[in-house]
Amino acid sequence: MAISYDDIIHADFSVLETAAKSWEGMGKRFGTLGGHYRDHVRAAVDADSWQGASAKVFGQWGRKTAAEYDEAKGEANGVAALFRLAHATLEAHKKAVEKARDDAKDAGMDVDSRGHCTMNLDKIEAKRGKAVADHYREDKKDRGKVEEGWTDAIRQAVKDAQAADASMKQAFMTDSKESKNGLPSGFNGTIGDDAIKKSAVRAAKTYKDLQDGDTPSPEKLREAALLARGLGDDPDFSRTLINSVGGPEGLIKTHNRLDDLAYTDDKDHKKIYTSLDQALAKNLASATKNPDTAFYKKFQAEMRQAGVGRYDLKVAGSVDGAGPGQKVRGYQSLVSLMQRADGDDYGKQFLVDTADAIRSVEDKSRGGNQDAWDLSGDFHGKKYAHFTDDPYDGLLKVMSDRPEVSSEYLDPAENDNLEYLLHDRDWKNVDFGDGPVGGDGDPDKESRGAREGLGLVIEAGTTGRDPGSPGVEFGRHTPVQARIMHDTINLLDYGHPDGKGEAEEGRIGQADKRLEEEGYAKMRTPLARALTSYVPDIVDTISGDSLGGKPGDPDPLLLGNEDSQIQNSRSSLLRAMRGVSEDKDNYILLHETSGRYMLEQLEAEGHGGKTALENRGAKIGETFGAINGIASDIDLSEYDDKAGKNSDKRVYGYHLVGSLANSLPVVGDVAQRSVDSYWNEWLKAADNEAVLETREQISAGNDRADKALSDYFEAWGKASGESPQNVGAGEREAGQSYVKGRQAVYEALRVRS
Repeated sequence: MAISYDDIIHADFSVLETAAKSWEGMGKRFGTLGGHYRDHVRAAVDADSWQGASAKVFGQWGRKTAAEYDEAKGEANGVAALFRLAHATLEAHKKAVEKARDDAKDAGMDVDSRGHCTMNLDKIEAKRGKAVADHYREDKKDRGKVEEGWTDAIRQAVKDAQAADASMKQAFMTDSKESKNGLPSGFNGTIGDDAIKKSAVRAAKTYKDLQDGDTPSPEKLREAALLARGLGDDPDFSRTLINSVGGPEGLIKTHNRLDDLAYTDDKDHKKIYTSLDQALAKNLASATKNPDTAFYKKFQAEMRQAGVGRYDLKVAGSVDGAGPGQKVRGYQSLVSLMQRADGDDYGKQFLVDTADAIRSVEDKSRGGNQDAWDLSGDFHGKKYAHFTDDPYDGLLKVMSDRPEVSSEYLDPAENDNLEYLLHDRDWKNVDFGDGPVGGDGDPDKESRGAREGLGLVIEAGTTGRDPGSPGVEFGRHTPVQARIMHDTINLLDYGHPDGKGEAEEGRIGQADKRLEEEGYAKMRTPLARALTSYVPDIVDTISGDSLGGKPGDPDPLLLGNEDSQIQNSRSSLLRAMRGVSEDKDNYILLHETSGRYMLEQLEAEGHGGKTALENRGAKIGETFGAINGIASDIDLSEYDDKAGKNSDKRVYGYHLVGSLANSLPVVGDVAQRSVDSYWNEWLKAADNEAVLETREQISAGNDRADKALSDYFEAWGKASGESPQNVGAGEREAGQSYVKGRQAVYEALRVRS
């Protein structure tokens, strides 16, 4: 008897996973018993003390018994695999039935226990208006067609589930007496592997048909997607599937065909093609998770050949400036496919090996071709988001989901990947071909989407957290994280990990100008979020309290403990901060984070008395002076307007930082209560810096800044209960140090030596 709609909806398939674990436990016990048998029973009777015919017969019997233990273990594990296959398959079909039901309900249907749909006219009126509802009230025939259409959709999902159930029944009815070792009435140690591999071959047949230009039935497409997705974590399934579609080259062609169908040839069925592609990406991840397999080594060797091959992909010919026959490289398709899955699905070695292989193709110092990925047209933008024209940058984006891998990959103490990416790499992969597009005589230019992956992998590698993660409490960093940030700032500023250096007086600091360029636009926000994590280091550097002092120090020994700090020069750091502040939300984020950190510092050590507060006040004033000095280069009028309109509200985060509010650090209660009150005055102070510079009064005081600092300390004093005398002492020191910090910025941004 076939399972019904109601059976499927109310089924609890978790018991299949429980059964799988029980069978796995049985397999382990058989393995233990087999080991005991070999170590004790066989070992005892195999001794030379037992000779003759009886010993010979027992030897034959004992060998069969040992083999039976192995087969029993294999069958137990195989049955566990079958239960897992059943769980993945039936759970996926249940979700498909539930989705068909939910889609019907969203369309205004009521669904009964048989899966039959009836139009709810009140829902229709609420969703689509009275006129539409009245039409269906009057035209029962039209209403019936709509109801039958939704009923058919649910019925089809139920039929697919019934077919999967029947298929699983056949798998469980496999003859358990067919021993691969020919043992009479023995166990079948391959029962589960066979079922999984047969499922992989069945799914691969549909993928291969698509690759060859055929159009499988909707039922076949749904089945392949459910199998590939449901068994995506099983490496045997995934390896069999990838081998069956033709290895790396077949994988590339299959992905390209699915991309063509989803985005060009058959957009009406885009969802099923993207589902198949996402499942294929998950299969790639699980198949390559273990680098110590023959499959992995063969895949990488073949991928190095397929990765530089050229393949048809229709999106490549649809962009402005390209022709319909433009082909793409294999690595461009591979990384496009990889981005369909989560980055943390992929194994560390696969990410690193693939990144190294892509770099080798393009890196001139390794005999590569720097124009390997050049294509006519710029693929930046939402329309082309499904295609990765720059596979190296795209791979870095995938890698950024694995912060520990990102740190290891960029670690300057272990490799030169960071220096290559920030200084040596040719990022111009938009090919115009017919002549120079700029004053440098180069016929190529950078994409508007360049360095997006680089920014994200630097954020992950320098913070140890996923890009865009919620803010955490202030702290220091590991040596590798600090090394990456230290060298990132120096490479952006001076083009060298050592910064200016004593031996190279000709190096000129350019981080602000470089980050203002269009080709760095996608990198600015991830770098700003990363810098937010380094605000304690930034404050120490601005005030000269860092171990390297204001000039900075490239000595790696200063980056060698678990509370490591960056040791860049103050000028380099300020130029980097100005560069990311080209996007004004980033600037607000850096200022907001600095303000929160200094409020936390005021709370340190029970406030510490008048002298301690004076010292901290000086540090606060110099830090705010430097950050407000950066504002002299930035038009903050839009934020000033927001502050004026929202003066009675909390303007930070909701109104000023927007989507970056998530990145704000976690601070204590006193700091949280103090942080709001000075914002509006501070925005006016920051905006006033530009006026002072225009009037060439950069050495003069800033009345707005004095008022902002006064508000800042007064708010903290009220929230913390500190005495007015001590609060005033800290405030006065802050005001005196403000101009000093502001002057440092003017020098950093205008003196290029």
